[in-house]
Amino acid sequence: MRKLCIVFLFFTPFGVFAQESVTRSEDGKSLIVQSKKHVVFFDADSVRISTEMFNDSLATLKYFMSSRNVEDTTAFLLTRKIPKNYRKCIGEKLPDLEIEDLAGNKLTVGKNKNISLIVFWNIYCPPCIKELKILDDLIEEYPETDIFAITGNRRDTIRSFMQKHNFKWENIHLIPDCSYEGKYPLFKEIQIAPFSVIVDRNLVIKDVFVAEGMRRMLTTLDLLGKQFE
Repeated sequence: MRKLCIVFLFFTPFGVFAQESVTRSEDGKSLIVQSKKHVVFFDADSVRISTEMFNDSLATLKYFMSSRNVEDTTAFLLTRKIPKNYRKCIGEKLPDLEIEDLAGNKLTVGKNKNISLIVFWNIYCPPCIKELKILDDLIEEYPETDIFAITGNRRDTIRSFMQKHNFKWENIHLIPDCSYEGKYPLFKEIQIAPFSVIVDRNLVIKDVFVAEGMRRMLTTLDLLGKQFE
């Protein structure tokens, strides 16, 4: 029965759900159906797309759908499904990689600190922004950790983005113009953000975090940091 319901929801046109908002009357005895004036669709990177593109993407079965109502607008969003085997890379060793930060400084992961946290993000990912803001504020609590925020967004795009939102992130190495699928083929199957990796000084992967795993990430950093006290 459950599978039948899922199939029904999948093939039902999204506009049917998007055009109506259901609320309960003040006396609680009846339901009030109100039409929505606007319907918008977003891909997994929070970029607005057409209804056709949304439906085509959902049909690949690589995403699940969520919806949000904001005033007179219903927004439908795609979210990538997390690969079941994404943690299989723990224990693997990353290749040596020299990268360049936003200011043009050449950096090497694992060179200066015992622990490196590599965060893969983009400017269209609200959870990524939230995660980086928290990490920037908390970095003093993790003196053994270097944070590298890698994104495929262009250098000038990142600068404009940071200025627009008055972000400083002075404790994070921002790495633009860097596609992690190309630099780290090991992560090619993981097409979701935020995605983070903790490595030691020898670039051995100690743990990985997909989506919003902030609590577990900080716990892991605490445990690893105590090894160097």
